[in-house]
Amino acid sequence: MNVIKKFRKQIIMVILLALVVYLSFNSYFVFVGINSLINAIAVMGIVIISGYAKQLHLGQSAFLGIGAYTSAILMTKCGISFWLTIPVSMVLAGLFGWILSIPTLKLKGGSYLALVTQTFGEIIYVLLLNMTWLTNGPFGITGIKAPKVGPINFVKLQPYFFLCLAFLVIVYLALKRIVKVKFGRFFISIRESEEAAQSIGINTRKYKMVAFVIATSIAGLAGVLYGPFIGYLSPEQFRWQPSLILVSMAIVGGLTSLEGGIIGAVLLTFLPELLRSTDQLRMILYGVIVILTLAFLPDGIISLFGKKPKEIKKMLSAQWDNLSDKTIRRKKKKVKAARLEK
Repeated sequence: MNVIKKFRKQIIMVILLALVVYLSFNSYFVFVGINSLINAIAVMGIVIISGYAKQLHLGQSAFLGIGAYTSAILMTKCGISFWLTIPVSMVLAGLFGWILSIPTLKLKGGSYLALVTQTFGEIIYVLLLNMTWLTNGPFGITGIKAPKVGPINFVKLQPYFFLCLAFLVIVYLALKRIVKVKFGRFFISIRESEEAAQSIGINTRKYKMVAFVIATSIAGLAGVLYGPFIGYLSPEQFRWQPSLILVSMAIVGGLTSLEGGIIGAVLLTFLPELLRSTDQLRMILYGVIVILTLAFLPDGIISLFGKKPKEIKKMLSAQWDNLSDKTIRRKKKKVKAARLEK
């Protein structure tokens, strides 16, 4: 068991590499695989702001749209290279995130913060829809070309898949480094108790803003990768519903784990496609699976890793007892028995 825990990351990477090998033989699943990798990058940003810093963020797709449109406009209207648009898009998305965080993070969090971030997503949608001189409005932006490096052209799905996989690994390693240093410890302290963190001198608002900027910058990177992948951008692609899907990916995989975010993104991107043969039942089954995961695995699918079958069974049984109020009834019986003895 200790060996499994020690090499958990390596096991996950092996599974991902096996998935890469499998996907390479089917163009359709390569397409879905690229989508899952882009989602995974955006979801890791949600893990930082919502999982580590405990700030409910429902506007991630808006920042993904900022990154996607910035990159597409620079490439199609200014002739700038794809690679140069990456830092510009990330900085602009992070700047918008910082501006939004100034009034937003003064709120207590919870439903208020969620409502503000979701509303911001709708504001970005309206701007993209009405700034026709820049975004082409409802007609969208077309002709977004795939990047290339010397003789290597990423126009085909397989090379682009590996490009997105490379960016996923880079983002993962960078965020893993961040959460292990001072920033990560401060994020976790805010998550556990913001009042306690403030009592020892931590500027919680400052570090929540840092987490917000990191999360939105990463969403900008995901948007840059999304443009050439789809080849067409429309404001409808970045409304509030995709943000809810990204949050559900983070929760199902494990909101407090970067690895869990990746697993949740891959699973919930592929699941609707694997259930496509069920026609109208597809989304119903999808919803049931998500609900069951949330009910029995509150810490996400990542909580199953490193556990023996007996431990998993015990964990699920305990969760079932909580859901069926058996634990509460047992406590009441113990209290009643103690009173009778007195």
